[in-house]
Amino acid sequence: MADKWTFVWLLAVSATVFTLMGCSPADGFSDLNRTASAEDAIPSGLPDYALDDFDIDSLRFVSAVDDTRLYLARGREYPVCLLVYRTASDWLGGCGSNMTTMKSPGFEVMVVQDGMPKRAGWSKASENLRIKDQ
Repeated sequence: MADKWTFVWLLAVSATVFTLMGCSPADGFSDLNRTASAEDAIPSGLPDYALDDFDIDSLRFVSAVDDTRLYLARGREYPVCLLVYRTASDWLGGCGSNMTTMKSPGFEVMVVQDGMPKRAGWSKASENLRIKDQ
């Protein structure tokens, strides 16, 4: 017969599993929750393949750093995607999960889920983006 701690452990594991089953991996990125506007249009001249992993209907302009525009979108296979766009020939894009970072000339950008605490050296560009000067 199992002791009482085995039952407590099983109860805790079961509660965690059932809680996580109700969570969507795309939840937690409130910058994507607003209605699209003209400002969210795909940047002019961006190659067709640049957004292959992005759900392009969810693309949202989030912030700008100098002449660089920062966009977020839901991913086809990952919770979130980031597009760092300066010009049609100077851009970066990729998808990942929480705490995804991307370096651009002059700064680094980090994608975080809602409610993440402030990190030393990083400034808040939006609810889901943090910027670090290089």
